[in-house]
Amino acid sequence: MKKILKFSLAILLIISLAFLITGCGTNNEGKGADSKIYKILNNTFSSGDYIVTLEGDVDIGEGLENGVITLATRGEDIYMDIDATSDHMSIMYKDDTTYVISHADKMYMTSEGKDEELFEEDDNLAIFSVEDLNAMSEAHYTTGKEAVDGTEYDYEEFKDEETGVSDKYYFSGEDLIYIKTTNENGEEDVMKVIKLSSEVDDNIFNVPEGYEKF
Repeated sequence: MKKILKFSLAILLIISLAFLITGCGTNNEGKGADSKIYKILNNTFSSGDYIVTLEGDVDIGEGLENGVITLATRGEDIYMDIDATSDHMSIMYKDDTTYVISHADKMYMTSEGKDEELFEEDDNLAIFSVEDLNAMSEAHYTTGKEAVDGTEYDYEEFKDEETGVSDKYYFSGEDLIYIKTTNENGEEDVMKVIKLSSEVDDNIFNVPEGYEKF
């Protein structure tokens, strides 16, 4: 259970870092409401139903390794998944039941209600609340071009000039490709955006066929 708990917290931490909202800076290009990223995030998260899939280096308790992280919500249903080099596990809540799924073992276990160790009691896992989106619309951003993994992209950056904390969102046309966060120590974390949508497939909330209940 401890490993599952670390896994759950790792997903929430990684995604929250990838979508950090920073304060207003100087040398501003314009208000956030006019940015591509604001329009994308507003369209994705305003309804409360969404799916986010990111790829990058993750730490699930065994050190950094490449992983793909997915977080989805639909109404009261919640799905979290991490497919890393060393393990692939999912946590799901639906129909007042918590599911813990081991894809390596093709097994799952259930518990009644929402497991308080895995899900905060009043946490709906909203990556962006209405308040967050409103704050982003009033923040300022700058634009530019920069290479990521050998390819040049247009970017929009929200940066706090006092702390140096920033988010850069990289685009190919209108499509969001990468997110790079820089913390106050200058440490960078780059995540590739695999999926970002308000349309959630019902099948994601089903235990895969052939898995045995533990």
